[in-house]
Amino acid sequence: MTSSSGKRLKTMATKRKEKEPEQPHSSRFLSPKHEKHFKVVQDRRLLMERKVGMIPNFAPQFGEQLLGNDWGKLATYRVPTNIAVVKEFYTNEKKIGDYPAENYMGYVRGHAIRYDPDSINNFLDTVWAGEQCQFSLCMEEGADFEDVERVLCIPGGHFQRNRSGLVVNIRRTDLTPLTKYWMTFSHANIQPCSHVSDITLSRALFIYCAIRNLNVNIGQVIVDEISVCANTSNNKAPLGHPSLITHLCKIAGVDTSAPPFERPRKAIDDEVAPAEVRIEDLLVSIDEAYYRQYCGGEEAAQPVPPRHARIERWQAQNQTSAETHEAEPFQMRDMYMSLIGAQLQSIHRGQVATAEMIVGMYDTPPAHRWTMEEFHNVVAWPEEQVQGGGAEAVEASVREMEEDEADDDDAFEDDEDEEEEEDTEDNSD
Repeated sequence: MTSSSGKRLKTMATKRKEKEPEQPHSSRFLSPKHEKHFKVVQDRRLLMERKVGMIPNFAPQFGEQLLGNDWGKLATYRVPTNIAVVKEFYTNEKKIGDYPAENYMGYVRGHAIRYDPDSINNFLDTVWAGEQCQFSLCMEEGADFEDVERVLCIPGGHFQRNRSGLVVNIRRTDLTPLTKYWMTFSHANIQPCSHVSDITLSRALFIYCAIRNLNVNIGQVIVDEISVCANTSNNKAPLGHPSLITHLCKIAGVDTSAPPFERPRKAIDDEVAPAEVRIEDLLVSIDEAYYRQYCGGEEAAQPVPPRHARIERWQAQNQTSAETHEAEPFQMRDMYMSLIGAQLQSIHRGQVATAEMIVGMYDTPPAHRWTMEEFHNVVAWPEEQVQGGGAEAVEASVREMEEDEADDDDAFEDDEDEEEEEDTEDNSD
């Protein structure tokens, strides 16, 4: 009996010893399973950060809110991204078995990469005194959704709800120009997401806290996004924060000088001649030009031009379209959604004008009767601003992304059920 018990204890001790991680599998991967997982990560694209302007002429409050939270570096730290280094980082950050052994500790080519909230805050020159993070509080205890709608939405805009009455998202067309600008910035540099037709609840609450100047631990927000991105079961989800991760790896001693690179595009400023501005530069840089084009910043202040002026401008744009380059899919989606929003507003203006004409017919004395030219000036249909084959590329890109949305409602939304299922599969292996 004693010997049998001793043999059983010895076997259990051996099993425990085998489970203890002793050293990485190789100089690049923590375990054989991570090396196998790298093949999956290789097919995931990078979602690059974007340089952001303060737009003082249109929305000076954006710069005040950004700098008031000490987030200025978030808008400027872009560097060429080392694609292989970023993908190896995300490969080793996936929780498989006993690896990684420590939270917020990455591994790239023999170097430990610390990316805990304090490390991120220090890198961003942001001081966090340890007070309560209002964003986390809103996520845990809920928020005043009516106040969130007042801050983020245009009059009449509101949260979309499911059949159970639970808040789901806000359509982009319901957002104010300032919120759209914040949404673009956050989706690129803070809570990476390629979905631009609406904004999810968690991202809406983050922007609400930023605009309200509430306390937010930005380091914690970013590391949570990195962790969710690394452990998602969606193999199509893009990899966020590539420039930040390249920075952190370089600080830790990783050689990031060897190609391949994903280079940030040049910013648009006063020193760039208009002829040198390409569509990719306009879309990757978030600045006054982007605000005017895709956030509707000047829409209320600008009178609707006559129909013939729109046609002439569209024809002039067509003549210069030969040098237009194809934009990235998620950037093309920005353009497409902006066009759809403008066209929907045109339909609404037409409905209002038609109703006014019908009511005016019964006025005594008769009200002013509209001419067809006046009617066209009010409800003129926005022309497509993507020239040549670009329009077809936009539509094709949108169709492809809409097909992907069936599998990817949100690339970085935390899904505990999926994680539990994946852990079960890993343990069974």
